[in-house]
Parts: sequence; structure tokens; C-alpha cells
Amino acid sequence: MLTLSKWILEGHQNLIRKYDILFIADEVMSGFGRTGKWFGFEHSDIIPDMICMAKGLTSSYLPLGCPMVSDKIAAKYGDSPLWIGLTYNPHPVALAASSAVVNIYETDNLIANTNKIGAFMEKRINELRTQHPSMGDFRTKGLLGCLDVIKSRKPYELMAPFNASASEMEIMNKVGAKLRELGLYTFVR
Repeated sequence: MLTLSKWILEGHQNLIRKYDILFIADEVMSGFGRTGKWFGFEHSDIIPDMICMAKGLTSSYLPLGCPMVSDKIAAKYGDSPLWIGLTYNPHPVALAASSAVVNIYETDNLIANTNKIGAFMEKRINELRTQHPSMGDFRTKGLLGCLDVIKSRKPYELMAPFNASASEMEIMNKVGAKLRELGLYTFVR
């Protein structure tokens, strides 16, 4: 079955290939196993020209970012440097941390574990949604997900609107504080 997100990604790839536009996948949040694959784009049949990655490289213990580029882009810089001006480029301690973290992803089977825990989380959230009227739509891949907190189901109304002002976020800030108090660290908006 072709999901909407897969259809959109593959449609974009067809369009950008037609007009020779580079396809850049931002994997800072979705990379390194969070979706149950090394990178989120791997859930579709797309091939990026560039992948931007960061947090998962060192498990956020040290600052490190990396653009991974296709052979076509790399060939352009075969005999000359790509000046990108990063502050921590290439910091030996961050690179050593990255090497150790990637090794742990592999040896401890963390990506396979993401799928296992993600399936449990999805099942449990869907069970809880039947009991709690404030739990709305839930979208997830592996352990990267989004749950709508809602005022009502009919009409479907979010607790705080998209791009809410500071005053409209008052209740969601309280929800976020309670979640942190209970030991759940999440992004609330």
C-alpha cells in the first residue's frame, strides 16, 4: 500500500529529476534509527543527492554535523575542498564519538529494537486513545511520532492551534510540564 507520505516523496523525486534539481533529505531528527531504518527516507523508494545529519551521529553527546553527498556531487570536489565553515569541522573527539556511537547502533541492534519498541508504543497509544478524549490523531514511524492533543473530536479541534501564539500555548505548556514531571521528555507545540 502506498502511503500519502511515500507518494509525496516519490512524486517530489520524479519532479526534481525531471528538472535536474538536487534532492536534499534533512535527517537531523529522523536519522540513525529513529524511524526503524538508518534514515527516514529509506521508507520510500527515493535516493537523495544529499543527506544532512547531526544529532544521531554522536547521540548528541558532542556537536557534530555532516552532509553526506552523492557520487555526482562528490566528484565536483574531488580535487578541491568544499568550504562549508563549520565550527567543529572535523573535530577529532566528536569524530571518535561518532565512530563509537555508530558501532553501538550496530552491535546492540538498536535499529531493530526501534521497530520492536515502536510497534509496542503504537499499539499502546492506540489503546489509550480509546480511553482518553484528549488524545487525537497519532502519526508514527518507529520511535519518531506525533500525537495530537485535542479539545474535541467533533469538530476536530487541537488543544492549541498550529503555530500558536504564546498565550494560546499556555495549556500545552502545562501539559508539557506535567509530562516532564512524569519522566517523559518530548517536544510540545
